Amino acid sequence: MNEEKRKDFLRHFIRVVSQHLRQHRNNRKKEKNIGKVQRLSRSYIIKRAAAFIASSTASREAQIAYGADEKKCFISYLTVDIQKYLYEKPQKTTQNEGLQLLYVGSLIQRKGLDLLLPALAKTPQNIRLWIVGEGQEKDLLQKQCTELKISDRVEFLGYQEGEPLQKLYRTADAFVLPTREDCFGLVLLEAMCASLPIISSKYADGARDLVSDGENGYIIDPEDVDGFAEAIQKAAAGDMASVMGKKSYEKAHEFSFEQVSKGCIAALSYVLSQK
Repeated sequence: MNEEKRKDFLRHFIRVVSQHLRQHRNNRKKEKNIGKVQRLSRSYIIKRAAAFIASSTASREAQIAYGADEKKCFISYLTVDIQKYLYEKPQKTTQNEGLQLLYVGSLIQRKGLDLLLPALAKTPQNIRLWIVGEGQEKDLLQKQCTELKISDRVEFLGYQEGEPLQKLYRTADAFVLPTREDCFGLVLLEAMCASLPIISSKYADGARDLVSDGENGYIIDPEDVDGFAEAIQKAAAGDMASVMGKKSYEKAHEFSFEQVSKGCIAALSYVLSQK
């Protein structure tokens, strides 16, 4: 590759990466928060990028909605080092012991924990919740637990990482993410690696790619408290958590670095093939 072609390739590569870093969710709520400069910069990128890399199906749809040529849009999913979290949970030998839910993330309004707690309050007493993380909403959430009379069912465990966090993933029965807005939701994948069924908000952009509704979990509207509570109880029924968790573990392998990098390689190959 001569110098001019090398520079041309780098220019195209930078455009691709720039678009990858500027992905936005395709929803009206977030569109209202985009300023004039962002709109102009997005329009500039859309018109000039040689290809587009999206981190999820939702972000690819957003790129197309913004005006990107569909054939130039590729998906390279966000991921984690799945080998770090993979754990094939053994089948439970006993049933009807309840359900231990796990949430991992910041305790902030955007994450929707205030929507989860009323749903939990509508479920049986043997369904409990571990909350892992810190944030400015902690006191309000603890007060809400008291008002809902579920303080004995909710445990705030603070910030965790490394082996203590992995142990919680491996010990829990199901994972829940009630977020109001999330560009992907990598904690969902971490939980799947640990053989956990997923109950995810539809507002996590990665949910559609990670969760097969009714197969390895449920995708819910976190503002529908009755529907949310119903999904939690479905996961608690019989051996459902174990069956769904096994499917989560199997699906998690699709998000290895080797697999997700194929989308990026395909985008770059497309760019080079156009020269």
